[in-house]
Amino acid sequence: MPCRDANFGYRRSVLSQRFIPKNKGTSKVVKTRDGADVAARYFVYKLYEATDGQPMQWQVLRGMGESAATISRAVERGWVVLQQVSRKPLDRKVALTDEGRRLARRGR
Repeated sequence: MPCRDANFGYRRSVLSQRFIPKNKGTSKVVKTRDGADVAARYFVYKLYEATDGQPMQWQVLRGMGESAATISRAVERGWVVLQQVSRKPLDRKVALTDEGRRLARRGR
C-alpha cells in the first residue's frame, strides 16, 4: 500500500504544476521603420505618380506638401536628386533617380 500512496502523491504534484515555456533568449527581431523613411517612401510614390514614372522628369517642390526632413531623407537614400538652383527652397525642382523609380514600381 505505501507504493500506491507515494505514486498518487507524485501524480498529483506533476498534474498540479503549470508548465510555462521559458524564453531561451532568442527573441525575434521585429523591424520597425523610422518615420522619416516611411514619409520619404511616400514622397517617392507621389513623385512617381506626378512624373508618370518617366526618368529625370523635374517636378517643382512647391505644392507637394513635403517637409524638409522627408526630402532630405529621400536624397540621403539616393531615391531623388535636387536641382541646384539658388532660389527659395520650395522653388527647387526634384527628380527621381533610377533607384527611386525601382522603389516606386516595387512598392505600389
